[in-house]
Amino acid sequence: MTKGDAPSTPASTKVEIFIDNNNRTCSIDDKGVISVFNHNGLDERNILVNGGFGVQQKVAVASTAIAGISATTRGGVVADAWSVTSSVASNLNWQQVDTGSAPEIGLNSRYYGSIISATAGKKVMLSQWILNEDMRHLVGRKVRLSIKHNQKAGLAQNFKLGLLQLTSAGTIDTSPAFLSGAWSATTGVDPAWNTNIAAITPDASPTGENGTVSGNYLNIVTVANTWTRSSCVFTVPTNAKNLIMVFFADATGGTTDNISIAEAQITLGADLVDYLEPLFLENINRCLRRYCKSFPLTTVPAASIAVATAGNGVTGIIGKAGATALACYIKIQFPVRMFKVPAVTLFTPVGAGAVPYRISGTTPAVQTAAAQTGVMDYGLVVSATGDANGAIGDLVGVHYTASAEIVN
Repeated sequence: MTKGDAPSTPASTKVEIFIDNNNRTCSIDDKGVISVFNHNGLDERNILVNGGFGVQQKVAVASTAIAGISATTRGGVVADAWSVTSSVASNLNWQQVDTGSAPEIGLNSRYYGSIISATAGKKVMLSQWILNEDMRHLVGRKVRLSIKHNQKAGLAQNFKLGLLQLTSAGTIDTSPAFLSGAWSATTGVDPAWNTNIAAITPDASPTGENGTVSGNYLNIVTVANTWTRSSCVFTVPTNAKNLIMVFFADATGGTTDNISIAEAQITLGADLVDYLEPLFLENINRCLRRYCKSFPLTTVPAASIAVATAGNGVTGIIGKAGATALACYIKIQFPVRMFKVPAVTLFTPVGAGAVPYRISGTTPAVQTAAAQTGVMDYGLVVSATGDANGAIGDLVGVHYTASAEIVN
């Protein structure tokens, strides 16, 4: 066999074998999909973080109103690394569903997420900002973006699957405002991306899977109560600084619609790739680069949570007795290095507030005048003024969250 360029797409039901210019054995099918038999590197590694929606540190797993939802930003808080935008910034819920005890046909992942309208119909969009460190090796190359979707409630809807780039005029890992104005509720009006954010046009060949490439997106019709994978191929511009995956409704849905999503992934090359859930340790560590906390994994961060439920938080000891300034220091070390210096929020265990709590000794009590010093990508130190009953050696604790998410 002589190496060379890919041959033309073969006739229906045919597959042709060839050797490409890099001496790799390949096949091309009747839809123009080229598969490489001997991959160079981890071609099938998912570039998206938490593509199976299994890590959810910030919100309850039960159907809960989405906090921070907006018609202009990626502010809607859902599963780790993901955000929701809506044409109506209210009455929208998110739910994480665990199929571990009740597997669903057509689903490889254990978990999936549901965007649920509570009252008025609205357009909804799911998105993820991809860090430069995760996508830099993709520039100038073909990738396949895929997602599984299921219209759990409501009529079939038109959705669009797309891949955006932060252009060369932008700043790496720094998001400008997401949309240039409020997302229109009018059918067929796409979101207007803001300065330095641009849609990447899908490749015309190979053709889209369970969807039709039109303009800048893959047009999809959801199927009621059926998990369906849709995907298409993009060529990543050589000067792209970041990527953003988007999946959004083309029209206002019904008042109680439920669109469920699972198995989102971006893989190198045009090959059709079945979703493989990464090891939990790998997935959680990638999530922790963006967001971490001292609470148990499924406990929503808040003050006044009992020690029996959320633990002591990060602990230290009283070094100066009584109501003395700088009576305690607590060193917080994040479980992994975050991708940038995060915004840190403190929560008081047991008591109300955002200060440490003296856990042991005479009449446990909240401390006062908490301060954060030396906040870095690896941790910080928290200090506080003690209370009148505090004694040297008493145990103190404080809970925290650290967020390096990109949500503009």
